[in-house]
Amino acid sequence: MRTDILCTLLAKRILPEKFQLQGLEIHWMDETFDTPENQAITADVIQNYDTLAAEYQAGIDAEIAAKEAEQLLKAQAYIDNLPDWETVKGAIDAAFTNVKQNGIITKLARVVYWDVKNTEL
Repeated sequence: MRTDILCTLLAKRILPEKFQLQGLEIHWMDETFDTPENQAITADVIQNYDTLAAEYQAGIDAEIAAKEAEQLLKAQAYIDNLPDWETVKGAIDAAFTNVKQNGIITKLARVVYWDVKNTEL
């Protein structure tokens, strides 16, 4: 039984200000919070911990997978909308006719292009 998950599961049913977990022991912040109702909730969470923890972890895993999928879509959108290197180089050549400036800007643009495209030229 993981205390972080147990604490989260309990906090969904009992205000977190009312209790503390020390290891797997529940300590009430005030005696008035140690009610039969809160004890029943605590007993239920502990009794059904495996099921509740699995559901909680599945929710966390789903959130992580959704964020990862969103990041992949965003990265793919960058790649799909990125012009080819020849177009970028042509724009640099047109904008920077000075050879030294052109060389520096080309190198900088190439690094950014590689980073976004995730492939070298």
